[in-house]
This record gives sequence, structure tokens and C-alpha cells, in this order.
Amino acid sequence: MATASWLNPEPPQSDRLTAHGLMTARSWKFHSGRLLLAVVFTLLAGWLVGHIALVMVAGGGIFLAWHVFNTWRLHSWLKNPERNAPEGHGIWAEIFDGLRGLDQDRRQQESRYKTMIAEFQSLTNALPDATLIIDSHDNITWCNDTAVALLGLRIPEDLGQAVTHLLRGPDFAQWLATENRANNRLEMPSPLNDNRWWQVTAVPFQQDQQLIVLRDSTELHNVEQIRRDFVANISHELRTPVTVFLGYLEMLQDHPEPEISSAVERMQTQALNMKSLLDDLLELSRLQSDEVQGEVQEIDIPGMVEQLKEQAEEISGGRHSLEFNVQPGLRLTGVATDLESAFRNLIINAIRYTPEKGKITISWMDSTDGPCFAVKDTGIGIPKRDLPRLTERFYRVGSGRERQSGGTGLGLAIVKHVLNAHKANLIIRSELGEGSEFICQFPGERKTSVQNGQVI
Repeated sequence: MATASWLNPEPPQSDRLTAHGLMTARSWKFHSGRLLLAVVFTLLAGWLVGHIALVMVAGGGIFLAWHVFNTWRLHSWLKNPERNAPEGHGIWAEIFDGLRGLDQDRRQQESRYKTMIAEFQSLTNALPDATLIIDSHDNITWCNDTAVALLGLRIPEDLGQAVTHLLRGPDFAQWLATENRANNRLEMPSPLNDNRWWQVTAVPFQQDQQLIVLRDSTELHNVEQIRRDFVANISHELRTPVTVFLGYLEMLQDHPEPEISSAVERMQTQALNMKSLLDDLLELSRLQSDEVQGEVQEIDIPGMVEQLKEQAEEISGGRHSLEFNVQPGLRLTGVATDLESAFRNLIINAIRYTPEKGKITISWMDSTDGPCFAVKDTGIGIPKRDLPRLTERFYRVGSGRERQSGGTGLGLAIVKHVLNAHKANLIIRSELGEGSEFICQFPGERKTSVQNGQVI
């Protein structure tokens, strides 16, 4: 199978260099012998004519002039290496032959580099995604043809310009300012066309450089928007008939005939499950909507946890050991209703999947990485293979697990969306049969504290 030449480097020229070395070693011995022989002949000629010193000076001058002349030829060639190396005689023939070989190697290496660069440019220009290389100061150092076409770049004028001057928008600037942008993706509208959407990713590239890849995600964005609208609309439309249905079932709940009463009870259970599913779908649609945003404020998390404690004790009904560890005065800036929904889902999940007499520990503490809300249980645990997919919508661990426990499969998806909106991370640790721990790690800049009645 054929491969690009730049993927197969040429073998080293060790054999040629070894041959040059042997030839040079032999040449120095040979020319040293010739020099000694010339000195002997010069002395003999001086003795024959009776002026040894004069003949030696004349011979040395000729020898020096010859070397100066060849040195000048070498200097002239070094100033213009595109010419072929000059011819020489004696030891200078060996020197010029060696330089000629090195020059040939240089030309071949230069040709290989040009081929590599041409193939790399052809490869990157064939990519359908816009690709940029930025330095440590977020300045553009290179881009492919797709980036030029999609972003309207001008080459070489825009090289060296800050990428934020060309891709304007607060979302992109905020994403670019984050330290872990290589691990996060950004969905943003095109600054050139509001009807187009891009998915932006960053890849580390050499030292202090990053590869920015912009992929057209318009079709995926439109499909996702259609899905969200459908789920929101269908959930809203079904909510009213389910509520009416539950109202009539409540009227028939005390029917004197046992068969009808039993059927009504089963229907009521299923209707309540459907209502819970619709409520979660509407909540998830609200969180995913960019148009509906809650009010960001300072939240008394210890007070919120105290309310959740009462709800947890009511749901558990004394079947579990509940332990709450709360750091007083530790507050958080965010959307109170969303955070309460996320924390409640984690606590309810722990109660739901922990057998009777099991222990559930809920904590709200500060850490070196920022405020942390954690729910730890001694429940049934989660298999390793299922951990990466837990926050997907409707994903169920095991057959019928959620249905048997009354869950909708949307609780952790809601938690994930709430934490993403608060720039927080969800950490999941679990061992099958040993229990699970869900940790909400918030950034330190969202933390506020109250000491002696003063906010610090």
C-alpha cells in the first residue's frame, strides 16, 4: 500500500559519510607525504644552486599563494552556494569533492522537505473542517484553505492576528480563555452567517501551540433543536390530559367494588409515573433552552440542604440511615431552583437504589478545588461499563431497573445540564454491590461565605 513520502523518512547517509571519512583520512596521509617530498626536492634544488634559503622562501611563497587562491575560490562559492562547487587539485580537490557531496545531500534533503510540505498542505487543504494553528498569545500562525473560505481570511495579511479579531463573540472568547478548552467543545453560531452553526474543538499542537478545528454542525444543531421543540411541545400537550385523567381516577379511588378499586389503583400508579416523566421532560427542555434562564443570585445552600433533608426523611420513611454533613455559612452563586432540582435528584436516586438499613451520606463542604456537594450511599452500585453513559437521556442501567424503581431515566441528565450551566463537574464513583458516590464540584469563583453575619 502506498504511503506519503513524509511518513517514510530517508535512511541515514551513514555509508556515504563513512566513505568520506576514510577517503579524507587516506587523503591527509597521501598529501602529507607529498608535502614532505616537495620539501625534500626544494632543499635539494637549493643545495644544487647554492641558495637553499632563497629557494625555500620562493617555494613557500608559491605554496601559500596557491592556498590563498583556493581559499578565495571556496569563499566565493560559499557566498553563492547555488553554483556548483569549484574543481581543485591536490588536497583542495578532496576538499571541494567533499563539499560537493555535502551540497548534493543538502539539495536532496531540501527537495524532500519541499515534498513533505506540499503533501502536508494538500492533506490539510483536503480536510472539510476549517483548521487554524494559534500560538500561546492566541495569534494565528497557519490555516488551511477551508478556514480561508469559511472565515474569509486573507493570507498572509491575517497571519499573526489574534483569532478573536476574526471570530468575534463572547462565547468563543470565554471558551478560548478557559484552561481546559482542549477537553471541551463549543457550539457557536457562525459570525458570518447566523443560520450556520459550528462545533469548535482544540487540540494541543507542539509547544505553546494549539490546533483549532471548526466543523459545520448546522444539520446536527437543527435536528437537535427539532427534537427539543418536539419533546417540549408533546410534554406540554400531554400534561393536561394526564392531569384530568388523574383527577377522575381520584374520584373512582374509593369505589365500593374491589375489582374496580384495584384497577383504578394500578391505573393511578401508571398515570403518576407518566406525570413524573412529563415533568422531567419539561424540566430538561427548560434547562436546554437558551431563552429561559433563571435568576443568578447568592444561594443559602445550607438552608436548601436543610429543606432537602426533610424531604429525604419523608421519602425514606425511616428505611435508611441518613447523615448530613454541612459546612455552615458556605454559599454559592447560581440559579436556586436549578440547583435544588439537581441536588434533589441525586438524593432521591440514592434513596431509590439503596436497600433498607443502608446508609446515605449527604455533604456540602469546601475543598481546594471549590465548593463540593456529594451524595454517597451503600446501595447496589453501578457496573463500570455503564458509568460513562449515566448522564444520557433515558439511559437505564440494567433491564427494567428504572421502571421497577419508578425512575424516568432523566434525573442524571437534568443534573448534568444544571452543573454545565454553573461551570461545574459531575464526578461519579461506584463499585457494583458496594455503593455509589456522586460529587458536584463547583468552581471556586462561585463560592461566597458568611461569617459573623458578614458575606466574605
